[in-house]
Amino acid sequence: MSKYLKTRQEGRVLWVELVNPPVNFLTTDMLAELFSVVKRIRNDDSVRVLVLTGGLDDTFIMHFSIPELARISADSEKMRMDRLVKTRPGRALMRWATTLSGRLMDLSPRFEDMALQSARRLRERGGTLYLWLNMTRLYLAIERLDKITIAAVNGPVNGGGVELSACFDFRFMAGDAGFTLGQPEVLVGIIPGGGSTQRLPRLIGKAKSLEWMLRGNQLTPQEAKRLGLLTDVFKKKDFSRKVRQFAELMAKRPPVAVSAIKEAVRRGTETDLLDGLSVEMVESVRCFASGDAKKALKSYMALIRERVEVDPDKRIEPDELFDIMENARFVDGFDGK
Repeated sequence: MSKYLKTRQEGRVLWVELVNPPVNFLTTDMLAELFSVVKRIRNDDSVRVLVLTGGLDDTFIMHFSIPELARISADSEKMRMDRLVKTRPGRALMRWATTLSGRLMDLSPRFEDMALQSARRLRERGGTLYLWLNMTRLYLAIERLDKITIAAVNGPVNGGGVELSACFDFRFMAGDAGFTLGQPEVLVGIIPGGGSTQRLPRLIGKAKSLEWMLRGNQLTPQEAKRLGLLTDVFKKKDFSRKVRQFAELMAKRPPVAVSAIKEAVRRGTETDLLDGLSVEMVESVRCFASGDAKKALKSYMALIRERVEVDPDKRIEPDELFDIMENARFVDGFDGK
């Protein structure tokens, strides 16, 4: 039973609402519950779109729980990490060990589960390790999910909330209710430690992300959209309807093609162009081998013959043709195979 999440499925769209009154402070336990949901839907073909939003009025995520963050200093002292990071060899060793463990967890889900379980058992002695593992592996799992993901930001969002939403494919926000976005960690002497130093430069560029993180200032939704941090901004009265419409449209996309595009983009941004093009070729072959692609191409060819390769007075305009395509009205749905 979930303490912090409310879930409901509408067609192919799974809605997850965050509920931690009064302002949805993000916690380790909330992350663990969300991780369970993400793991559960990985192989659930009935879910094609995941939407995360706040379950309280005008509330998304204020920021991460300060009491949990305050424990990090004490935990570091207990595990002698505070001494380790004071030397260059110590920092190099910590980076090496952390990267190695991450690679091993990527290769083996069983190892990942064991690492998380071990960290959870040691939580009372040092909760920071469990926090870090949960957060890092959850955010990677969201990015690697072969389904479309949407963060519907229905209230103010700061710190850890920004970092969580940065893992999603699309981010929407209500733009006329006075809500703002912030990455204010520098103002209290710490770093955005939930991935923002790595993901924000990839999303909005090095210069803009550095300026935002070093100033620690609040952005309006309109400013965030101009930077590329938000996909779009809607009026508050239209917000739920607009997000729902977009989610339902995305749920019509062929699952194999969705998975292939996400994999090619993700892998491509982590490597050089030549290797990225190789990934793209492999994913392209995977798509053409799918039943969905074969069926869609056959239906599209029939549509061309019937509505385009005809006399001018019977021919449809290009915008109408692609409206039919965008809304998947030329096929009877995609099977994901």
